[in-house]
Amino acid sequence: MAAPARTVGFTGICLGYFAIILDGSVLNIAVPALRDDLKTSLASVQWVINAYTLCLAALLLTAGALGDRWGLRRCFLWGTTIFTAASLACSLAPSVHVLIAARVVQGVGAAALLPATLALIRTLFSDDGERARATAVWVSTGAISTAVGPMVGGLLIDAFGWRSIFLINLPIGVAAILLARAGITEAPRHERKVDHAGQLTAVAALGLITAGVIVSGSAGWSSPLSLGLLAGGVVSAVAFWLVEHRVAQPMLPRGFFSVRVRSVAVASAAFMGFLFYGTLFVMSLYFQQVRGWSAGEAGIALLPLTVGSTIGSLVIYRPLSRRFGNPVALLTGFACCACGVSVLLIFTGATAYAPVAAGLLLVGVSSTIAFSALTSLLVPSVPVHQSGVASGVQNTSRQSGALMAVSVLGAILNTAAFTARLPIALSVLAAVVVLALVSAGFATRPAP
Repeated sequence: MAAPARTVGFTGICLGYFAIILDGSVLNIAVPALRDDLKTSLASVQWVINAYTLCLAALLLTAGALGDRWGLRRCFLWGTTIFTAASLACSLAPSVHVLIAARVVQGVGAAALLPATLALIRTLFSDDGERARATAVWVSTGAISTAVGPMVGGLLIDAFGWRSIFLINLPIGVAAILLARAGITEAPRHERKVDHAGQLTAVAALGLITAGVIVSGSAGWSSPLSLGLLAGGVVSAVAFWLVEHRVAQPMLPRGFFSVRVRSVAVASAAFMGFLFYGTLFVMSLYFQQVRGWSAGEAGIALLPLTVGSTIGSLVIYRPLSRRFGNPVALLTGFACCACGVSVLLIFTGATAYAPVAAGLLLVGVSSTIAFSALTSLLVPSVPVHQSGVASGVQNTSRQSGALMAVSVLGAILNTAAFTARLPIALSVLAAVVVLALVSAGFATRPAP
């Protein structure tokens, strides 16, 4: 493919990726506005966030396989179209229930296009060096989208209301579709059957566990409803594992996790998703509910977290990985995150903003160092015909981590005693970063 056309197509890919990451980061700042304007509860607003993330996480594996089977370009174009149309529906939603339904459709579209964005890089760029640079740009695109999301979202909410944060997806989505149509040719297809039983049990497991955690925030962890939902999720997860070991063509290929580096990369994606989006969720509420700042002010206050994620990918990751390798970069990223969470745990409350900003900066920088490293570990470890599946697995893990973060931390903070519960929520983040460090340590061990 000629270089100009390839650049046009790659720009379209990055715009599509930019839109879905922006949608994930921008909505956290809108939680108080949604709750007040739609006259609903924090638990309902958690569903506005999680309906999108749940569909995205649950459908990514199947979407990755369908991209390999139907064509990555086709999946990208259809996914972007669905996502853009659903964004318009979100902006027009008259009630929280309609908004949640529109968010479900958004999640379906995002699931279709997200695996294709990473897998198409392998199709567009055959040279290893060009592919590595393109992957770094892809990661940086997500980081930049995350960086501008809360600030732009907060300013839009203050000026025009929460509906405006969905309207910004429209021009981005249209541009992504036009550029992708002009600059991307269809990738070779690989026949794969759709694993309907695996998809059904995966959706049930994620949905029931998410519902159980959210319900427990108001009904209590020992309530029959909470326990029933959580038990149903565990049973569904076991059923998913059994299905994947018995069907002829599972959506999660057997033996995928037999390579240690893949297991570490996928686990790290889940931890990174929990830590970054959990911090974003908790601190956006903190600035607005404890400090009493507006959405715009909170978005600006979150800049150390979001801009730090851009610094991590654009400035620090590449020289770190070239000098010490991706396993060390992954471990370094989570170590930096541990420092940031520790600072937040010590200094949140009525303290000055400066130490809180320092903690946010450390978490932000660490997130994309870790994400860049785990992506660079995963992509070369899979054969070409499984590129879509690998992208789906990685992004499923990251989105599942984000889903659990909002569910668990929202359940902890769903109380009038928000300030008293804040250290508990931050302690959960600290426990997760310890698990992330342990997992990342396995990447530094020599291969058997």
